[in-house]
Amino acid sequence: MTAATRGGKAPKHVLVTGFPIFVARRLVRELVAGGDHVFVLHREKFTADAEAFVAEVNAHSGDTSGDGSGDNAGEAVALRGDILDLDLGLSGEEVRLLHDQIHEVHHLAAVQYLGISSEKMRRVNVEGLREVLELALGMKRLERLCHWSTAFVAGGREGVALEEELMVGQRFRNGYERSKAAAEELARSAMAKLPITIVRPSVIVGDSETGEVQRFDGPYLLINALVNAPANTPVPLPGQGGLPLNVVPADYVVKAALHLARHPGAVGGTFHLVDPAPLTAHEFYNAVADAAGRPRPTLFLPNNIARIILSAPGLRRLVPQERTFLEWFDSSLIFDDTGARKLLADGGIHCPDVPSYVDVLVRYVREYTR
Repeated sequence: MTAATRGGKAPKHVLVTGFPIFVARRLVRELVAGGDHVFVLHREKFTADAEAFVAEVNAHSGDTSGDGSGDNAGEAVALRGDILDLDLGLSGEEVRLLHDQIHEVHHLAAVQYLGISSEKMRRVNVEGLREVLELALGMKRLERLCHWSTAFVAGGREGVALEEELMVGQRFRNGYERSKAAAEELARSAMAKLPITIVRPSVIVGDSETGEVQRFDGPYLLINALVNAPANTPVPLPGQGGLPLNVVPADYVVKAALHLARHPGAVGGTFHLVDPAPLTAHEFYNAVADAAGRPRPTLFLPNNIARIILSAPGLRRLVPQERTFLEWFDSSLIFDDTGARKLLADGGIHCPDVPSYVDVLVRYVREYTR
């Protein structure tokens, strides 16, 4: 949802957690561009980064009223705190300010790096949400709390995952999936007292128009390898590549989540933000190879062997962190997004298909890894 589509509506005061992750930054930019006033919650160690970020965002916040007055220009404010602390670690004055002013909360703060213990992951992803919900109970003007979850709360199940489903006896493949599912349970239990919407993105890749992304991890492990491999050097694909690899561009996820957070029909709902017609892993990396002018993957390796090869120093150098993304190649799960597509259609929002933006992703990777 852009500033133009929100024109004529009073600006909102919004609290965003999760800085400095990429989608949190993108969301703040989108909100400010639409004329909203945004409190950017950040931990103490990110203070300098947060202050520089809001200064840059505010410097680009122009007149959105269309009359030259600048009255509707948005603004971002850095707010130091911690979701694991009582009242998010805020002062009494700051808590009163949020209680009096906030219309909307976007809770993105979460730990997903699998090298962290399951207990710490649970504390951040579950107990952190609990603190946000407690603070939200005192917000007198609250219209919506949008909890950012993940489609992978479905774990290692097969078949079709419906938006209204959560705990159906699935096997969780790691602590991240387990903790995010537990957080969703907590959010659902709070729906009786708070206007909550839950969004579940699948694998988020870069911006579909600029290619911008924060880190080259997840599916970028192989994108990097394909883009930067020597000419005519084939890159092996884990598994057989015939199962869906559901990826969504960051700009779509942000616009969709914001639209749902302001749609009256989304209160109390859970929505998959996914590609409704995902390519298979083989098709996805064929498209990457074609855009990069590289040979298409023709070699297929069992995942256990692929893990060893892809952790070799030559490939590790191309990405800052190795993730267990190989599990995505083993999943035949389909995410039903009927509810999301129905409400997003109201705003003319739809997920672009991979072929329409893959060249942009490749161009960004090539530019920033050379």
